[in-house]
Amino acid sequence: MTGEVLQPGDVDETQLGEPGYQKPVRGDGGLTPPFMEGRDVKRAAVLLPFSHPNAQVRAEAESMLAGIELALFEYAGDNFLIIPKDTAGKQSVTEARVDESLKEGADIILGPLFGANVKAIKPAASQAQVPIIAFSNDRSAAGGGAYLASVSPEEEVARVMQYAGARGVRSFVFLGPSTPYGRQVEAAMRYQASQQGGMVVASAFYDPASGATAESRQIATVLQGEIARGKVAVMIPERGVKLLSVAPLLPYNGVDMRQVMLMGTSLWDDSSIWREPTLAGGVYAAPDPANLAGFKQTYNRIYGRNPTDLAAVAYDAAALSVRLGVDDNMRYNGVTDPDGFMGVNGLFRFRIDGTSQRGLAVMQIQSSGVSVVEKGINAFGPGPS
Repeated sequence: MTGEVLQPGDVDETQLGEPGYQKPVRGDGGLTPPFMEGRDVKRAAVLLPFSHPNAQVRAEAESMLAGIELALFEYAGDNFLIIPKDTAGKQSVTEARVDESLKEGADIILGPLFGANVKAIKPAASQAQVPIIAFSNDRSAAGGGAYLASVSPEEEVARVMQYAGARGVRSFVFLGPSTPYGRQVEAAMRYQASQQGGMVVASAFYDPASGATAESRQIATVLQGEIARGKVAVMIPERGVKLLSVAPLLPYNGVDMRQVMLMGTSLWDDSSIWREPTLAGGVYAAPDPANLAGFKQTYNRIYGRNPTDLAAVAYDAAALSVRLGVDDNMRYNGVTDPDGFMGVNGLFRFRIDGTSQRGLAVMQIQSSGVSVVEKGINAFGPGPS
């Protein structure tokens, strides 16, 4: 096996703090299990909520750790160590875990999962000049030495709107839930429209609990007027059963869907919604499934289950860490390499502000399922945009 994962029992935690007890360390002061003595160890602390009260979050954390382990098995040599730390999803616990990680000589931190916890650990990590590759999609958590590896709604919106703009669409409409996510997508739409000479001509937010009847009627009226003037696209950032109840309200209220480009986010990457006739022809941005296929097959073969979306993100973050370790460049300028990195989620690179830029594909819903209508890029231009 290449790469090493520190397991419970490798260090006898029951003795920690007892008089005379010393953790196994190298001369550099970093945590070194006995089986790695004599090696030039590179260390990645993994901060994830393994004991979170929500079972779904716990399962996500375990899947992410499995993705990280898989990257080690495939890419790391025998001098790379990951040190899993349970944050429980709590800010105070996360702060304690990062303090431990820094004392143990972590060269890079993978995690945490939640934006508030990322913000909480930045001061300590920054003081130690240890980069954080976190998994939150809260852009306000980026920067100050923290880089967000998750595929952000802003990147998805930019990609799908660029696709629409290249096809002559200049008018955009938003119909979505009155939630932080919905407002994040709508704000991203307004920014991207201004960047490409378009305009968000109308936005309607509905209460997720009460439905979108009135709001869809309002948007239908706007769409009918915009269709008469030229090409128009409407974004519905909704998922599952809720999407299946909202989208059909547009044709019900008289919108000719053949004259509208329907857009979504990666929430649409769900086979359970693809048979809805209203969504036929709709587009959304997502990692190219061709890049993910091999990862999913290997993960399933080894662990006997399918990976989560964040497991692939965690895999890429770990693979990047291994590459930086080999180059002896686990530093800020290594993380922000302008050439970027090719991962199972496609090409990506980190901007100086800590957000990520991604070469996403554009997917289109068709009668037979979905297909890639525009592949992701294979190389970035000069400097993150």
